[in-house]
Order: sequence, then structure tokens, then C-alpha cells
Amino acid sequence: MDFRLGEPKISAVVRGKAPATSMSFDESGAFLFVASQDSRLRIVDCLRGTDKPAFKLDRDGIKLVSSTHHNQSVLFSGGEKDKTQNVGQRHALNYLSLHDNKILRQFRGHSGEITDISMNPADDTFLTSSADRTIRLWNLQQAGSLATMDLPRRGPNGLTIDPHGIPSAAFDRTGLVFGVTAPLDANVGHVVNLYDARNYGSGAFAEMKVENATVLQSITNKMIRPDMAAELAKSTWTSMKFNKSGNQILVTTNKGLVLMVDGYDGKLTHTFICTNADGNPGTEPSAACWSSDDKTILCGNEDGSLFVYDATSGDTLRKMKGHVGRVGCIASNPKYQQIASSCTNTALWLW
Repeated sequence: MDFRLGEPKISAVVRGKAPATSMSFDESGAFLFVASQDSRLRIVDCLRGTDKPAFKLDRDGIKLVSSTHHNQSVLFSGGEKDKTQNVGQRHALNYLSLHDNKILRQFRGHSGEITDISMNPADDTFLTSSADRTIRLWNLQQAGSLATMDLPRRGPNGLTIDPHGIPSAAFDRTGLVFGVTAPLDANVGHVVNLYDARNYGSGAFAEMKVENATVLQSITNKMIRPDMAAELAKSTWTSMKFNKSGNQILVTTNKGLVLMVDGYDGKLTHTFICTNADGNPGTEPSAACWSSDDKTILCGNEDGSLFVYDATSGDTLRKMKGHVGRVGCIASNPKYQQIASSCTNTALWLW
């Protein structure tokens, strides 16, 4: 995806009725799964640019969706409707067959909202992060979790972990390593711990920290007002994504800030700003992803545009316009030169 040679154009638009909350391409790149606030799961045919009849998940609701290695099955977790369930049914993860619209298995164990799902690219295990401050490891073939990780009280160099902070976890592209992030107390920053997926019981083999002071300095260098920069620097991390080589980690936050962190030493590589209609930093959760070749970073803005950044230099390559509302989800097709982005509607971009 060489954005220096040209800008992709919108090839298809799939209409929605409510803002998208999550999206995930299947392994073949032929289908895109999109969850939205109206409890609908849409299946977009990426080769034809059309969608199939949406799945209405009124009972459980849907907020997060993740493809699996089975192209007719997905994982999803509930949205607002989850709160109406009995206590024992809340915060469950569902394994849904798209072939016959049946729940194949439910994964229960979390006592708080599930905030992130990360599928292992190598097998049927997956990680969930939750507001109950735990990370759980699961396997699609059994209902009970394989392991549970509670956040430690201490981070690197004896720093205190925020007792109310929510962790986030993700596998790298090989499935051999997974990372866990958590906020430090008193807005000091965040920790990034790396684990061997085959020997996670031995603890993290690497412990790194990213200080908010370092983030603030990087933001300030972008000529952003000091008060805005100070607020952005304290943003809470919401997800992490490894590039293919595992040497860089892309971090999204609960505000208009995206970070790139070195996957080996935890140094802050770049900061990217998601903007609103006035050109100021956004206040909504950021959406960002790697391009399929890892050469660029794609970020959604609140004014409906997308920024394209060079992953090496951090320079802005393009600003693409195509949505009428905030771009809350963005993803890169793993097999084709295609990008998907969503506000209420989902756009497919092609060169």
C-alpha cells in the first residue's frame, strides 16, 4: 500500500443505522464483520462490495466482534443489552455460527465488561481483557478459561499499578508472544509486559514503561496548545496491535491520541493526533490500524476523514475524506489492497 503513489478511492458503501463499534476482517480477506450500537452484526462481502442480511442480536447485544480461523464463525461480546441479562449471564463471550445463526459456545468468567478480544493467529486460543482488571486465555474448543491473569500491584522499578486501571492484551503476529498493558498510578504512564505464549506461567520476559511525561513532550512538539497536550498525555490506553515483525506496537486511547511504541525497549517512537472538525485533538476514543504492509498508520478522525502516516518517519502522507461522522472503526484487509472504515456507514477503499 504505497500512499505516495496515489490515494485509494471509495469503491463501495454499506449503509448502517447506528455507529459502528468494532470491525474485523476474516483471514481470507473476503468478508468483513461489523458490529454496531443497534445490536446488529453486518457481514460485508469485500469482493462484491455488498452486505448480507444483518444478524440482530437483541438478547445479548454486541459491542466487540472478532473473526476466528473458521470463516463462518465469529466471537462477539455484548453491549448495553448485556446489562439486562441475569448476573450469571453477563459479560459472557459468544462463539457464533454465521451459517445457521446459532451460539456454539459461551465463555463465562469475567465479572466486568469485556473491553478487548485478541485471536491467536496460529491456533484457536484467544485473549480477553476486561474491566474486572483481569486477562483471560481461552480456547474455542472448551468453555472454561485456560488461565487468568490478575494485574500485579507493582510494575517495573517498583512503580505502583493503578488499582482501578483496565488492562489490555494482544497476541503478536506469530502467536508466540502476547503483550499486556496497564496504567500506572497517579497518571505516571503505562507498563507494557511481554509474555511467552507457551510459558506464560513463568512471568513476563520483558517489562517496559512509557511515561506520560515523554508522551507530553512528543505532543508538545506538534505545536498543540499546552492545556490540550496535557490532557492528551493522560489518555487511557484502550488497545494494542503489533506489526508483523513485532518490533513496534500501535496503541489506541480513550481520546484523540495514537501512540507507536518500540516493541523491544518500550521507547515512544511516534505520536499521532486524531482531530475534530475544528482541527483540534479529538475527545472521543481513537481508531487506528497498521496497513497490511506495515508501512503506514491509518487513523480515523472525528470530522469523518482519515489520516495516513508514514510508519517510519511519522510524517502525514494523506488526509482522505469520505465519511459524514466520526470514524470509529478502521481496518486493513489482510489479503487485498483494501481498507475499511466506519462511522454509521462502512466504506471500502481500493486503489
